[in-house]
Amino acid sequence: MPGLRLSEVVLRTTRYDRLCDFYSLLLDQPRTVEMTPPPSDHPDEPSRISFFDFYFDPPYTERIAIFECQDIGPGPTSKGLHHFQLRTPTIEALVDLYSTLKDAGHLPTDAANHGPGTSFYYRDPDANLIELSSLNFSSREELRTFMSSDQFKNNPNGFPLDPERLVAGQRSGRELREMIWER
Repeated sequence: MPGLRLSEVVLRTTRYDRLCDFYSLLLDQPRTVEMTPPPSDHPDEPSRISFFDFYFDPPYTERIAIFECQDIGPGPTSKGLHHFQLRTPTIEALVDLYSTLKDAGHLPTDAANHGPGTSFYYRDPDANLIELSSLNFSSREELRTFMSSDQFKNNPNGFPLDPERLVAGQRSGRELREMIWER
């Protein structure tokens, strides 16, 4: 897909502060946003999250995120890559990519409006988690304001979306930028 760019690399760790301190030193910046989501028993859901933003040119962003996750055993399951995000230039491009992947037999495992972005999650043939995303805001200020809000910090997962509803809306001429906020 033209215009698709790497947007986010999310690392999982059981040594949260140590990893955050390393990336703060490496990137020569403090944590851009830090939050503690509601507790979850699922081992893949983080107990703490930090973002380090280092590029913003709408619709593209680049960041490293650190997820503190439960220790689920030795090896790559407890630390390392959690997932990576690829950003489309528009929500329309994201919905078009969904249709292309669906036609080839690939369906998302999840779809959500997280607030900062709308995302469809896929597993590649090796089971790596890929987040395909479209930015929901056109300015850095709007994005930072939303990411600093209690609404986002208390629910970074946002709310689920039905990709088929978006496809149908797009075909009927509805504005996808409005549809992504409808629950």
